[in-house]
Amino acid sequence: MNVRAASGGSFTRTKPIVLLTGLAMTALGIAVLINPIGAVDALVRIIGWILVAYGVVTLVLAFVRGDPINNARADLAISVLFLILGIVMAFFSGGFVKVVWSIIGALVFVTGVLDVLEAGTFRRDGSPLALPATVSGIITAFLGLAVLILPFFTVEIAMLLAAVALIVDGITEIIFGLSM
Repeated sequence: MNVRAASGGSFTRTKPIVLLTGLAMTALGIAVLINPIGAVDALVRIIGWILVAYGVVTLVLAFVRGDPINNARADLAISVLFLILGIVMAFFSGGFVKVVWSIIGALVFVTGVLDVLEAGTFRRDGSPLALPATVSGIITAFLGLAVLILPFFTVEIAMLLAAVALIVDGITEIIFGLSM
């Protein structure tokens, strides 16, 4: 069965496109593997500049075609929000990553602590899930704390895992493309 028949005829993947996709994914994975923090920095900056452009365009459009009573305030607020967020991401990418990653670390840490507290309830009820829930909560809290203490190290680990996934998927696409 070919890809078109399996997908109900909604799209067709041609050999050149599959090979090109595989090569691009593999190359991107290798680039991220070589410099994971640089890849995060570049990605945040690119998204920042996209948000800046979006903010400027929507700001201009809010003044040009906006309804002064109903929609202009919302358009202006959203435009300014995207513009500010984009500027922060484009010019302060390292700080942005550290703040966002620290928020994620704090949320994971709190989740782990709450899981340990919940495991105490399991223990009081005599549930066999008490020990696994306690261990899981401790591991979760520990990982959240690691993200809080070492944000760039854990970002680097996450990017290395993503790089390996991109390389494996890219090679898989190349093999699939060659077999077409």
